[in-house]
Amino acid sequence: MMQQTLTETVRLATGIPDALGRPGQVALVDHIEEAISTTGHVVGACPTGVGKSFSLLAPAMIAAAEHGQRTVISTESLALLSQILLKDAPVAAAACEKVTGTKPKVAVLKGFSNYVCSQSARDSAEALTDTVGMRPSLPSLRSKLKRLANQKNLFLDGRPFDPVAGVPLLLWALSLPADQAGDKQSYQGNTTPELWDAVSVGPSECIGDTCPVFDLCKPRAARTKAAEADIVVTNHSMLAVQAAKGVPVIIGNKTLGEFHIIMIDEAHALPANVRSAGASEVSAAAVMSLTRSISRTLDESEPAVGRLIKEGNALAIELEDELAEMARYTKAGEVCKIKEDADPLDTCGDMLIAWSRSIKSALEGAAKSKNIQARLKAKRLSGRLDAFIGAVGQVKLHRIGTARWIEQKTPPANAKVQTPYWCANASPVNISGLLQTNLWTAPAMPDEEDETVQAMKEAGGSVDEETETYPMTVIAVSATLPSRFGYQVGLTAENVAYPSPFDKAYDDSLLYIPKLTPEEIPEMFPGWRPGTKGKFNGALHQAWATKKNVELVEANAGSALILSANSTAGKAYAAALRRAAKGRWNVYSQWDGLSTQQLTNLWRDDVKSVLVGTKSFMTGVDAKGRTCSLVTIDRIPRAAGNPVDDARVEAIMDALQIGKWAADTYVYVSDAALLLEQALGRLIRSVSDFGMAAILDPRMLKTGPVSYPEPTWKVYKDAAGRFSKVTTSQAAAEEYLHKISAEAFALAS
Repeated sequence: MMQQTLTETVRLATGIPDALGRPGQVALVDHIEEAISTTGHVVGACPTGVGKSFSLLAPAMIAAAEHGQRTVISTESLALLSQILLKDAPVAAAACEKVTGTKPKVAVLKGFSNYVCSQSARDSAEALTDTVGMRPSLPSLRSKLKRLANQKNLFLDGRPFDPVAGVPLLLWALSLPADQAGDKQSYQGNTTPELWDAVSVGPSECIGDTCPVFDLCKPRAARTKAAEADIVVTNHSMLAVQAAKGVPVIIGNKTLGEFHIIMIDEAHALPANVRSAGASEVSAAAVMSLTRSISRTLDESEPAVGRLIKEGNALAIELEDELAEMARYTKAGEVCKIKEDADPLDTCGDMLIAWSRSIKSALEGAAKSKNIQARLKAKRLSGRLDAFIGAVGQVKLHRIGTARWIEQKTPPANAKVQTPYWCANASPVNISGLLQTNLWTAPAMPDEEDETVQAMKEAGGSVDEETETYPMTVIAVSATLPSRFGYQVGLTAENVAYPSPFDKAYDDSLLYIPKLTPEEIPEMFPGWRPGTKGKFNGALHQAWATKKNVELVEANAGSALILSANSTAGKAYAAALRRAAKGRWNVYSQWDGLSTQQLTNLWRDDVKSVLVGTKSFMTGVDAKGRTCSLVTIDRIPRAAGNPVDDARVEAIMDALQIGKWAADTYVYVSDAALLLEQALGRLIRSVSDFGMAAILDPRMLKTGPVSYPEPTWKVYKDAAGRFSKVTTSQAAAEEYLHKISAEAFALAS
């Protein structure tokens, strides 16, 4: 039935009565069907164009309709999440109904703070309009807000508040109909994390059914819909929190009910999400922030509260001194790794925990207050304190599979004090065990469970009880996957490569890797002589790559995506291309002050335009057809050395008993190759696409003053392996671009 549902889904989506699934779709559905029947795992490399969304949805629909099994589908990008929910899932559900007579329900579930909290929005609006305690009517409150739109120097809870973007956001949040989701992504205006905080709360800050607008609670409504759904679509951030912290956000959550299958789309991004969710920071800046929150939440004129504030100020100074002492030999821009037997918080760590617990005790009265704002502030601060106590514990003690380090940070630009400060950090490295324990295995749902036990679980507390578990069926797919991905994420399956319908498109395209001319070698490698090794110089490469980008865009008459390994080079490319354009094409860049989505829309709708960006533009930026007929990448996007990846290297050295350089290939080189493959994939987004991709990195060639080591070169070469036609000649590259741009001009005429 799964294959039949896939076929019906394809036919409904295309409108072609006799359409069939693509070979990759069909093969993937077969493997998923087998995995569901055996509670097994699938790890699939599904190139763009395979149509993996339908291959996930068709089996999930049948599992619900025929076997009563519920599925979680997770994606990395919110754009893909919306596509699945609004476009693909309705088609697959209709196909399932045609095959089985049953139409499964689908719902979306995002993080708690992704939704508007009506009470938080109202409290923020009253604070800004000085009407706290007056309880003005909503029309009156909105009217007062509108008068603040052009006012300067607005503050909310002691922090600057931007009225230009903030007032429209508050007006929107206060005007939401009951039947609208009220999530961040449905808001059409501009916002920032700080502004969104004014209209939302986290799960630990919510005051639950004691809230006067509990019946209008948007997060609660989303969870109610998810609990009733057969298929829940979510994002990696939700799963990452569960994996990293062991909190039953989705799997094992009693409110949402039991799940049996978990499908991870864009699976390559999940490990980084888990590491990020499990990261902890402890710094004097964090302590001072908590101290300021005490004065905004409790009455600092009370002696006990005043003492807590003074203690916080003193502890912040002591913490900064202790971290500075441990990092005293660390140079600017470097990090200080914390040794296994070292405790960076040896002197003040226990005092910080005791201080935090004293604040939590002082908050108990405010948490029971009849004043809604006081209760919300108390809950918010209590949640932050729990997180801080956990962070102190993470940083203090060495744990296998966790990296710890100290680095110096600079306050954000809007901070009143701009003095750099030291920060102690901890982050999980090996995340396979976390995923196995917290996601790939689910706790059995008892018929009845004590409400206190459930609340402790959802809050991340430790509960000493015997819990029966069961294995989940796990499907992990992505357009690009590193080798041994299953091992990395705790799955038993090996990578399976599925056929792509884009093979001909790649065959019709060209990969250009410039070979340095005799005249260019002195520009890049001054003083180099044959028989000696050259030294790569980023500044000289940038100047050379700037000229190459201008020449290639000229030959293509615009219509390009220019990708840079860093922002300094990217800005230089954008400036040079604007000077060269002379009105013939527009140049949009990552530094224009617009969101990625806004920039992508402008570029996509302006066929001759050029878009310039860095690593964040190497994934998720798409434009079919002529608009993106040239993609350039200035150099291999390898990450700079950092404690987390260094710890990953060390873990692989230990696990595989190999040297550092070999282990480096599994981490830094493999991650760079994955990003390179994704960047090159921006060129081909449909079966009719073709064009040229250029890697402006002379180290990709074995000849010349410098080249990548053989193992590294092979990994990068494989990442570009889908192109069957490769040239190192500038003349051949320009000839190809002139030809395709002339053909496009002729068709347009």
